[in-house]
Amino acid sequence: MKRKTTEIRVDFSLKREVFFVVIGAMLGAVSMLIPTAFEVGMGLPYYVTWLAFGHVVGVYSSDAAFAGVAIHTITAISIGIVIGVFLYKTGILNISKLSNGLLYGLFAGSVILIVFFIPVYLLILQPEINRILTNTMPESYDEYTYDEYGTTLSQYSFPLVIVSYIIMHLVFGITVGVTSSTLSIKFGSRYRCTKCDISFSRIDSYQKHVELIHGEKPIQLTRILILGGGFAGIEVLRQLQKTFQNDIRIDITLVSRDNFFLFTPMLPEISSGMIETRHIVTPLRAFCNRAKFYETEIESIDLEKKEVVITHRIGKHTKPIEWRSHMLKYDYLVLALGSETNFFGVSEAAKQAFTLKNLGDAIVLRNHVINMLEQADIEHEDIDLRKRLLTFVVVGGGFSGIEIVGELNDFILDSIKYFYHNLQKSYARIILINSGGRILPEVTEDLADFALREIRKNGLAVLVNTRVVEVTSDNVKLDQGTIITTQTIIWAGGGKPQTLLSALSCEHDKSGRIMTNNYLEVAGYTDSIMALGDCACVTDPNTGKPYPPTAQHALRQGKVAAINLISKIKAQENHKETFDYKTKGVMTLIGKRNGVGVILGHKVHGFAAWWFWRSYYLVNLPTVEKKLRVLVDWIIDLFFKRDVTRLKTPAEEIGFKPNISDRSFTT
Repeated sequence: MKRKTTEIRVDFSLKREVFFVVIGAMLGAVSMLIPTAFEVGMGLPYYVTWLAFGHVVGVYSSDAAFAGVAIHTITAISIGIVIGVFLYKTGILNISKLSNGLLYGLFAGSVILIVFFIPVYLLILQPEINRILTNTMPESYDEYTYDEYGTTLSQYSFPLVIVSYIIMHLVFGITVGVTSSTLSIKFGSRYRCTKCDISFSRIDSYQKHVELIHGEKPIQLTRILILGGGFAGIEVLRQLQKTFQNDIRIDITLVSRDNFFLFTPMLPEISSGMIETRHIVTPLRAFCNRAKFYETEIESIDLEKKEVVITHRIGKHTKPIEWRSHMLKYDYLVLALGSETNFFGVSEAAKQAFTLKNLGDAIVLRNHVINMLEQADIEHEDIDLRKRLLTFVVVGGGFSGIEIVGELNDFILDSIKYFYHNLQKSYARIILINSGGRILPEVTEDLADFALREIRKNGLAVLVNTRVVEVTSDNVKLDQGTIITTQTIIWAGGGKPQTLLSALSCEHDKSGRIMTNNYLEVAGYTDSIMALGDCACVTDPNTGKPYPPTAQHALRQGKVAAINLISKIKAQENHKETFDYKTKGVMTLIGKRNGVGVILGHKVHGFAAWWFWRSYYLVNLPTVEKKLRVLVDWIIDLFFKRDVTRLKTPAEEIGFKPNISDRSFTT
């Protein structure tokens, strides 16, 4: 007995689907103007029909033809919408199949021709066309005879006119059907398999999936497992979904510890409150149409057995009932797990220092900085205490450290100016510590020198050739023996792969990153495992040095990895690509409307670099919605003061309410 499949429509909006019909009908209405050129060969000016339409609705000026085209377009769109709604509501045709979309379009075009155009043409337009010709060109047509309708000239065949309009309406219908069907498949409803938790853009693909995967004799799936939801992992996912959207043999799974994609270049602006927190994050499920997604921790990876064990909490986050583990098997594995902060052996730094690797870090840092300002405002008469509260130490003079220190300086000084009237700008001390001889080793020496001058001009202290050897809860000890008393230590000293990856039985570089070949394949597992992004060591064939761990390299690696993975699955090894990417440029901000960078080999600094930085990253934000939200945030920042609102976490609330009897007061 044949199993009956159930059509499951998810993410469906009648407004959106009808909007696709509207777009198709508009293009179809435009396409209807093209066949009217045939009328020129019949002795009838092609625009006369549109003049007649205009006259019928009462427009007799020079704009009559435009009015005619408009009324015809509106009518065609309206009828197309009515038919589209009827088909959607009744379920007669599902245009997520291109053939069904074509049938819908031909049906709509035929209805418009038979129900609307022919009656209107015979009863209304034809007499008006005859009147127009008689009034505008009487002498030219005196020598010809008219048929029983009184309008058809000897050179003007009525059947031929009807044929031309049949062609016009068929062109209209095909345009409407193909356009609305294509848009529906690309952006419209999704058909989700509840067992597999994946969706298809076409109903026929969904039906085939149910039949071949959940039928009596299920086929073997090719399982692709992507670990990591950063720039590299998401780019691989996008490319794979684009290629295998309707290939039911492919099973794609994305695993990430967070359920969102974080646009990390803008994290420093989150820490200062310039950009709202949610504006640089996008739900990973928004990317996963054809893929399953799991928000979970990765417990272990077995490269030999091709197994990954994931684990997650059950119950409340603070007091989980239990931890649950699940095993995921794969045929192809993509490692794109990014990196974690490298403290270079300074053990206490991991406990005492703030980092800026994720969204939580940025929120906690912003709250802490505001807290220091609030405390210093109360304790403004205790100079030593005020000095400790308003001393901020940033460790690391690379891109991350420079951007953090610039943003932090602007935020603190602006906040003191507008909100903390017991304090002065000169009270705040922001110190940048760099182990190397110069800051920003990623750019040329002259740009680094420019950045250093600008940073010092803004009142920051910069210590080069200086290492942090010890960190405590209230001070930083330097290698020269100097001790800086502070309540705020921000560590931006670089990254390293997660311990989980460093322990894998494959080749690593000295920092623990996974070594790959130029196809981004892991040595010893070239047939099944690829590594990319910050956790991978990919050698530049032009320089012999590893590529830097930046977003632009991760994106490009994601594209190349996807191409090579697709080639493996399709057994087209000759289509593989090597990763040979020339850096388009590097940019960093060094304070308010100031920056440095190298773009396509050209050095830029100052306002121009700041402008290029913002423009580039705004364009690369993942959705139009996020682009608009960030742009609005930037515009607001131009005209309004910084927001010093501090939203305490539950842990902070508990710490903020000690037993009154345990407190001592100093006056």
